[in-house]
Amino acid sequence: MKIEKDFFCKVSIVNQDSFTTTNDLVLDVSFNFNLSEGLSILALGKLDGQDLMLQNEKDSFFQKAFQKLRIASNNLFDIKELNLIFKDSTIVVYRIFENSIALELNKIIIELHKSYTYFTKGLTQLPYEIHVPILENSNFYTKSALVNNNTKEENQKSYYSFWGLYFDSKVDSDIYDAQGKEIIYGKLTMLE
Repeated sequence: MKIEKDFFCKVSIVNQDSFTTTNDLVLDVSFNFNLSEGLSILALGKLDGQDLMLQNEKDSFFQKAFQKLRIASNNLFDIKELNLIFKDSTIVVYRIFENSIALELNKIIIELHKSYTYFTKGLTQLPYEIHVPILENSNFYTKSALVNNNTKEENQKSYYSFWGLYFDSKVDSDIYDAQGKEIIYGKLTMLE
């Protein structure tokens, strides 16, 4: 697979719906980098002098590879979940609308790279797992009580609102406010 060769990684694909013509795929991409180095390589779009073109959404390497796979396939499919597995941490990206992961992956990586200092608590603790996004429950409120219903509704389906962080130092997860660049200490309930 071209992604494995160009990104020096291993890709495994699991089909969630084996009995339908529409397939929900779970992709595991295992990198031979730690999170800091991997995000830097992916966000800057350079690996061993090769331009991965991540800054330009329409020409991004991942988007091109996904389009080729879709064209070559006889069945419709979408990525339900993408697990970016680094040596020291895993980023789990969930689908929030049709084709959302393929369309938004470059922006997500760039935002993760920009937020690295904040979600690592000033580079003092690295989460072993990052969930992007977590969806807001209707009775979960940020510290800003002035959020109107339209904004709340929009934030519930955004990759750039809230992320779940799991650290070795505690059992429960923390919630990262990607817009406010801060960790909100609260309880996270994962629903599948």
